[in-house]
Amino acid sequence: MTMEHQKRMILQTGPFTPPDNLLWDLEAIDGIELSVQRLGTSFRGGGVATFITVTTNNLSIAPLAETIYQHTKRLKSRGGDDLVILLGGEINTNAEEVSFRDVRCRRQISVKEKSQDEIRGILLEGDVD
Repeated sequence: MTMEHQKRMILQTGPFTPPDNLLWDLEAIDGIELSVQRLGTSFRGGGVATFITVTTNNLSIAPLAETIYQHTKRLKSRGGDDLVILLGGEINTNAEEVSFRDVRCRRQISVKEKSQDEIRGILLEGDVD
């Protein structure tokens, strides 16, 4: 990956659908790097969040969008389960467990009801490092 075409974004998984299948699917995409951190506390309604930092280039955006879209179909319908892209996101620690105060972003975008094309557009909008 060349630096000028590199994109970095953070995915925040919802509290109820485990991120394992999403992680396996992401790992299968050529040209992306992943870093995984978990929220060190649970939500009021139960469950926890996982933050997945994805570094990629424009060539991997289409398969990344497809993978994210497929994961939205796995989301549980109960209690606000979601998958969110944190545009301009950064996590200010390398610790495996983080708190919400460690996570910052310019904008949160839920992809739960988005089409694959809409997700691809959001990913292309993401910040370039």
